[in-house]
Amino acid sequence: MSRLALVTGGSRGIGYSIAEGLLRQGRRVVITGRSVEALNEATARLSPLGEIRGIVLDATDSDRALEVCSAEPFDILVCNVGMGYSGSVITTSGEDWRRVLDTNVTSAFDAIGAVLPGMLERSWGRIVTIGSMGSHRPLRLGVAYAASKHALLGLTRSIAEDTRGTGVTVNMVAPAFVRTEMMAETAALIAAGGGMSQEEAERRLGNLSNLGRLIEPEEVADAVLELTTDDLDVTGVSVPLGFDL
Repeated sequence: MSRLALVTGGSRGIGYSIAEGLLRQGRRVVITGRSVEALNEATARLSPLGEIRGIVLDATDSDRALEVCSAEPFDILVCNVGMGYSGSVITTSGEDWRRVLDTNVTSAFDAIGAVLPGMLERSWGRIVTIGSMGSHRPLRLGVAYAASKHALLGLTRSIAEDTRGTGVTVNMVAPAFVRTEMMAETAALIAAGGGMSQEEAERRLGNLSNLGRLIEPEEVADAVLELTTDDLDVTGVSVPLGFDL
């Protein structure tokens, strides 16, 4: 039977493209998301490619996340859930700080902790976290976001060390700004605060990449797929897209 993959936040954007790529590789795929409507729409579009299911999940609900992620013997986990946030240490409230950290880091901690025992028992597993340029660099007005993505990188590398030599690999894909709804929301915040148009804000985000443009979701998916192959022997790495480490 083909490998079973779980993609958190898989109903749109990067997660959707990853789920599509995994299906094209012959994997069975489960995607999670908060919206029933979005999940139903995504699974309907993807179902011609293979076995795909959607599960409603708010990834910041730790109890529910542990229940979902431990319910099946997942061979592949892609921790894709994330949120953007723009603010300095002065303008970021404690509530927003905790929300960003819960969404971008704790959700991955919960999901990995739930799937890992089964992977170790079977001596095979592929875990990929979705970081960002903010995992490696400071971002202006990105104190909570960059801190969360730095923490996600530390989590990824630490778990990789704990599981080295077990048949389980744990890696990260870290893109510059990607053309998604979340990026558009971030650009809207920048536009509102900087007195510029949405298009100009998106162009500035794209220019942060050494490619001079936004990264496409499919490019992130391709990098993730490389880290889920059966014969992979690399663990604890972060693969940058659109910038140099």
